[in-house]
Amino acid sequence: MAKTDLGLLVAISAGGSDSELAEHGIGMEHVEELMVRLSMRLLSEGHRLAFGGTMGVADKDLTRYLIDTAHRWGDEDSAHKVDITKPITWPLVNYSAWPNYKNITEEQKAKLVGICYFVDIRPPSCSESELNSVHQPGRAKRLEADALSAMRAHSAEQVDLRIVWAGKIAGSSGWMAGILEEVVFSLEQKKPVLVLGGFGGCSRLIADFLMEKDADWPERLSLKACASPDRDVTLTVEERDQLQHRMTHAKEMLTRFRSAIHSKKSVNGISSHLIQEALHEESARVAINLVAMAAQEMLRKV
Repeated sequence: MAKTDLGLLVAISAGGSDSELAEHGIGMEHVEELMVRLSMRLLSEGHRLAFGGTMGVADKDLTRYLIDTAHRWGDEDSAHKVDITKPITWPLVNYSAWPNYKNITEEQKAKLVGICYFVDIRPPSCSESELNSVHQPGRAKRLEADALSAMRAHSAEQVDLRIVWAGKIAGSSGWMAGILEEVVFSLEQKKPVLVLGGFGGCSRLIADFLMEKDADWPERLSLKACASPDRDVTLTVEERDQLQHRMTHAKEMLTRFRSAIHSKKSVNGISSHLIQEALHEESARVAINLVAMAAQEMLRKV
């Protein structure tokens, strides 16, 4: 566990499209409100926050809200442990995948010294010079998907706890829905995960699957939902089989997680009862309290 004097490193994953969120009467304003309130609660209780994916693009609303919240938290007494010479004490860590990290300028990074530490993630086995010479759209999209997977795998290794809510279902830039992939990587690392399904989106589909012991896998969480014709045409038969294997593995990991949380035992450091409570909780206040309780449970076991 990457525990410091500032507590846990907590990954927060959200986002989504208005049309998908509207299916459950949710809008991006609800996602954003939870982002602000949850972030302030965790920072105030001494934890640090990690985020990634499209939130790494500097002009995204969720990124701006998160950074603004960190600035406000900087005025609180709990911020006194921040040392601008030691990024491990900074309240935010951004794992940013290629090409998103190119949208964040050195000037922006300089302004966020002491607030946000940026970790750039390239596609595996691909140098920056090679990336600069990519011009074919299909090839670029393929490398972007690989970089997103690498970023999610790396963050799963680093963080102590992952919280997900909302999230896009279809049209992801990655090989599969982003929140689904993040949850799977976290479970592979035996890291605790809280799925706040009451706020719609991809997290709701995952929560529905986890809540019912015999629920079928949601068809909307498929490789087809995130297909890209000009990207996928470059795949060989072997590579397509590997992608299908990854999706099968994702289903297996979520199925095992479902069995674990219905066993009434602690799962990766968090009580199964708390995990189940979070699955369909629609109140932001209660959801935030559940997250805080999960973090406290983990700290008590350190």
